[in-house]
Amino acid sequence: MKYNFDEVVDRIHEDGSYSSKWSNNERMAQMFLSDKLPEDRLCFFVADMDFRCAPEITAALVKEAQHGIFGYSSTPDEYYQAVCRWMNDRFGMNVKPEEISTAHGAHAAVVDAIEKLTKVGDGVIVPRPTYYYSSDVKGVGRHYVGFQMKNDNGYYTFDWDTFEALCKEPQNTMAIFQQPHNPTGRTWTEDEIRKIAKICRENNVIMLCDDVHMDIARKNVKVVPFINVVGPEGIVMITGINKTFNLAGLAVTNVIIQDPALREKMGGHFGMVSPFGIRACITAYNECDQWVDELNAYLDDCIDYVVDRFHNELPKVKVWKPEGTYILWLDFTDCGFTNEELNQRIAGQAHIGLSDGAGLEPPAGTIFRRLCVTSPKSVLKEAMDRLVKVLS
Repeated sequence: MKYNFDEVVDRIHEDGSYSSKWSNNERMAQMFLSDKLPEDRLCFFVADMDFRCAPEITAALVKEAQHGIFGYSSTPDEYYQAVCRWMNDRFGMNVKPEEISTAHGAHAAVVDAIEKLTKVGDGVIVPRPTYYYSSDVKGVGRHYVGFQMKNDNGYYTFDWDTFEALCKEPQNTMAIFQQPHNPTGRTWTEDEIRKIAKICRENNVIMLCDDVHMDIARKNVKVVPFINVVGPEGIVMITGINKTFNLAGLAVTNVIIQDPALREKMGGHFGMVSPFGIRACITAYNECDQWVDELNAYLDDCIDYVVDRFHNELPKVKVWKPEGTYILWLDFTDCGFTNEELNQRIAGQAHIGLSDGAGLEPPAGTIFRRLCVTSPKSVLKEAMDRLVKVLS
């Protein structure tokens, strides 16, 4: 490999880190059930990788810093051309610069689309378990309409009858999808995408596709954008460099709308990108294909390692190898612990931070956790050693 993903970076003490997931504050202490944060804590609860970003991007940002003036910025043609190059070359799309607008982060893009394409009081349909959209929807006066997907031992599929029934309710005018899905790791098949689009279009439901994880997929798995399968009608696609290149702090998000009617409704959907965000996006999409390819290969090995250890040493924990993302969705229902006991063992004893599954809305009465496989192998080995010790 050209790039080193085995380096362990000290994001707690290293100058300039400013990392939220490794920060030392009262909220973090509460996560670890302690008044004082344990120094040996391991954090896997945020989709934020512990790998340094591609050196090509670092060099570009240093060059940008040397310019010395960071005022209001104007996004150049080169930026949009870089986005088109990436989407067209790597995903077989046919994106044009005029079909792209920018937003300050994926949540901002989601909220903006909801506000401009639906009315106050409308319903927004979301398949569950899901990443956190509830506040985005409710915060702008819309109704959050969640429905549970079917769970076959960790492999999730749509409950088509429920989904279609919700789409037929006239007050529900938008549905949010992820490709790949967070937290289950599904990449939707072309047949599933066709069925989703047919139901949505027959009932005038806009498809909001949050595809920020689309570059991260397992070997021999290809993420297929909805637009590629069913065309652009009624689709808003959200992408960005944040997850792929570990640049979430720059909040660079691109919104692709190839449906002219929707693009007109969205109007002036332009969030100013910082000079550093502009430089990072151009460099990432023009110079960092190999870095992403090697990252995916490394993540494949890491995910295989963690999943195999769960299957072999903690078989009561249900976990399915995800098709995309670097996220594992762990079902502890059969382990015999209450939620409080599980927290005490994982956070209190093992000093491991995972996302509490309750916030991602699994069925009531079950115990889930989300583990982001975003660290070097040596760190993952230490984490699995601790989990096996406290959960066996």
